[in-house]
Amino acid sequence: LLHGGTEGAKAVRERQLHEELDRPWARVRVARKDGAVVGFSLVWHVVDEVHLLNIVVAPEARRAGVGRALMDDLLAYAVGHAVVKVFLEVRVSNAPAIALYESLGFARTSIRAKYYSDGEDAIDMHLMIPARA
Repeated sequence: LLHGGTEGAKAVRERQLHEELDRPWARVRVARKDGAVVGFSLVWHVVDEVHLLNIVVAPEARRAGVGRALMDDLLAYAVGHAVVKVFLEVRVSNAPAIALYESLGFARTSIRAKYYSDGEDAIDMHLMIPARA
């Protein structure tokens, strides 16, 4: 899932992922099909907020419900851990992801100009989690 680009870029992405997993507030969830990893999500859970850092689905598994399953799992985690707010950033060009997030109730809050290293803008989105009775 971290393939693509040069070997140096791949090594940097793998190192960054390992660094994230060493953080006590980081959580990773993995989606598998027939034993093979087809996706994962990486979040930070700090106090009563969750920040979705990455959701990655293998190209061959896209449009098959993997991203939605990962998001459903994240939202179930949030409810089960008394999370109040989930927030994320998404590329303005990533229409499928934006549609998924909006279908789950996420609202657009602002634009971050030139947020990504290639200069693309990001949309900030958040979802308030209702308190459990």
